Amino acid sequence: MADEVVVERYSGLARDGKVYGLDASPDMLELARANAAQAGVTNVEFLHGGIEAIPLPGQAVDAVISNCVINLSDDKPAVLAEAFRVLRPGGRFGVSDVVTDGMIDPVRRHAAERRVGCVAGSLEVEEYRTLLRQAGFVGVRIRLTADHGDGVHSAIVQAVKPAIGPGLEIRPMREADAPQVLAVYQAGLDTGQASFEIVAPSWEAFTATRIPQLRYVAVDTETDQVVGWIAASAVSARPVYAGVVEHSVYVHPDCQAQGIGRALLAAFIAASEDAGVWTIQTGIFPENAASLSLHQALGFRVLGTRQRVGCHHGVWRDVLLMERRSTIIGR
Repeated sequence: MADEVVVERYSGLARDGKVYGLDASPDMLELARANAAQAGVTNVEFLHGGIEAIPLPGQAVDAVISNCVINLSDDKPAVLAEAFRVLRPGGRFGVSDVVTDGMIDPVRRHAAERRVGCVAGSLEVEEYRTLLRQAGFVGVRIRLTADHGDGVHSAIVQAVKPAIGPGLEIRPMREADAPQVLAVYQAGLDTGQASFEIVAPSWEAFTATRIPQLRYVAVDTETDQVVGWIAASAVSARPVYAGVVEHSVYVHPDCQAQGIGRALLAAFIAASEDAGVWTIQTGIFPENAASLSLHQALGFRVLGTRQRVGCHHGVWRDVLLMERRSTIIGR
């Protein structure tokens, strides 16, 4: 199929699942239906449309696959955003595509196009990674396979939509989320166990200190209401600390004990490793047992205690210093 993305939906065993085939060509869809009928395949449905606007509802499928098609699209951010939209939380993205290992000049690109085709719209590997992360994917893996010369490769591209419970979704934080993010922030501060801060900062102050590519929200899929968020700040401008960040995670008090904090932190860890982070650190009040337990469950360890480090509501309080070292980055 010239403009194809195949989307799989499983329910239990693969033989009980359903496969959607998408193509912009009515002729190719007619041929596909005829082939399916000839093969006696009944759990497949063929859809007419483009990969920039997939005619399926959100969170409809478990996996998105395609073979050497995304590179042909003129709007790759839209393609990846659509793949993210139709995937359920925890769903997988796995495609074969054509990529380049860096900038290649027009002469070399033309030479490669004449040999293998499908090169004209190919992305650089790092640009592909960036677009996947911007769409919201984590666990990004790009494995070069065939080398076609002149800097052009076939590649297997894999990524995951962050997992979370039913009715929820984890996605990148947006400017439009500002009022809700700050409201959740303030609700957390009001508990007296989240931070020495008493009042949430302005959005300008918040965004000025948080790393843009490491900000996520958990939202209700029906209302798009933000129920939690996670973000990180750089610990230093010195190059030696480029892979060290300090994070904060907040879940609205009305939505706690539902696995939201754990899902946000797990997604953040995967995203941070995609971004080359080797150490995540944080400070937690010893009395905040839920946060302490959550972080320890996801690989954080207590480094020590800063005793009576600050006065909070008239009480001098300790802070536990915790960190997680990546088992992937910096080994």
